[in-house]
Amino acid sequence: MTDGEELPGPRSVLDVHVTDRDDLLVSFVPDDQPGDGVLVVTVAQDRTGRRIRVPVGEDVEIIWSSRRGPRARTARVLEVITGGEPTWRLEPLGSVRDGQRRGAVRAEVLLPAVLTDGPRSVEGTTLDLSETGVRGRWPVADGWPAVLDTVTVTLHLGNDRVVSGTAEVRRGFPVTDGRLEASLVFTDWPERAQDQVRARVFERLRQLAKRGDL
Repeated sequence: MTDGEELPGPRSVLDVHVTDRDDLLVSFVPDDQPGDGVLVVTVAQDRTGRRIRVPVGEDVEIIWSSRRGPRARTARVLEVITGGEPTWRLEPLGSVRDGQRRGAVRAEVLLPAVLTDGPRSVEGTTLDLSETGVRGRWPVADGWPAVLDTVTVTLHLGNDRVVSGTAEVRRGFPVTDGRLEASLVFTDWPERAQDQVRARVFERLRQLAKRGDL
């Protein structure tokens, strides 16, 4: 059983580093784990949704979020399973260390997004999204929201996934329909919420890649 400190737990989103590649690669931890010390994860994908090839016996570095912040560990690819969604069976090696997540990846995606501040609330739509912030359009009521306001933003990611946290309005300008187009930076969001946003961004990037829009 993984506790999030020594190994990532089920449904964790992983950054994966492999030899001779500097781009951001992402993998996910399925619920079904063997419980024999081996970690099963989906084969890592790049931002276009393309799965990468790593030979059996080669080492990779996995980075995940825990209650104490990002954690990292080296693991060896024991087996590549191609039935259904392709997965790696990984053997964790060495000790766990502090990790550093790669830079945020952004995708154009339209999602319901609600801004609140006490009794005030407006519902708008995202235009693009990353785990560090969001750009979208919202109605303006009595001059609110405005640049430098601190608000609570609630994002509806689909499939009953909802995340919420504080954000600061950094940039904004009115558009022709009377709404405010604004960029918000998330502040003090828990790692778990950032992981959910990160997973939604990569889900969208995979959709765009399949359509040939990347």
